[in-house]
Amino acid sequence: MTDPATFLYGRPAVETGPPPALGLRVARYQLEATELPAHFHAEHLLLLHQGAQPVRSHRRSGARREQDLFRPGDGGLYPAGEYGALGWDGPADVLHVHLDAQALAERARHELSLPTFALRDQFRLEDGLLLHLGRQLLAAAGAGHGLGRLYAESLATALSYHLIAHYAAPAPAAAAARGQGRLPTAVLARLDAYIEAHAEQAITLAALAELANLSVFHFARRFKLTTGLAPYQYVLAWKIRRAQQLLRAGELPIAAIGDALGFASPAHFAAAFRRAVGQGPRAFQQG
Repeated sequence: MTDPATFLYGRPAVETGPPPALGLRVARYQLEATELPAHFHAEHLLLLHQGAQPVRSHRRSGARREQDLFRPGDGGLYPAGEYGALGWDGPADVLHVHLDAQALAERARHELSLPTFALRDQFRLEDGLLLHLGRQLLAAAGAGHGLGRLYAESLATALSYHLIAHYAAPAPAAAAARGQGRLPTAVLARLDAYIEAHAEQAITLAALAELANLSVFHFARRFKLTTGLAPYQYVLAWKIRRAQQLLRAGELPIAAIGDALGFASPAHFAAAFRRAVGQGPRAFQQG
């Protein structure tokens, strides 16, 4: 999914991610004061300001002119379509989250049982969660391991649902009710067996949801209700517990343990282990 802002701004993004297969793409731009002509974008655009200084922005829609002050953390939501000229009066550090309109509609139909919806145009909005999710998506894109992909999928799902729930027609109550309830013990056992069998591979949210015979959204919601953890947190905790078992056994080198559990590198394994256990794998093994 190519970011059309690259052509409008005449410069490449500072950072980009995650892969287009998730139905969205994040790009970070650092820009000077700018005036842009009328334009069209085929994807929904979520624009998030993260610069230290407020920026005054304006846009024109026909004879109507809007302007507002965008402070750090503020954003704008612009559904796919035609837009008039716009600009801002100072340096801006912004995240562009481009969402594939068809992918978002499919997600709403299949995961939320919402046959139709329309995102509301928001010239300026205040929603700190959206900036947090955008930043985390950008960071997860650089993680070259299975947990990074699973984490990015969870973030993409959370961001998509948040937009639909708060900036579009709400999901029917009956659909929301189908997402309630704990997962059966047999399903959890199936998930644990799958994680063990694929410990060294990338584990996706879609694969786990399929094992539970649920949509990705309903699975993630019921999984959190059942375990108290998001799926990626649960998988990471499982890997750390298995690493502790293998370290106690002392039969494999530390680097081989990290590799067998799908960590991107020995350094990444050591950092994740230290965050979870409070000490590095070597100190744990020696202790």
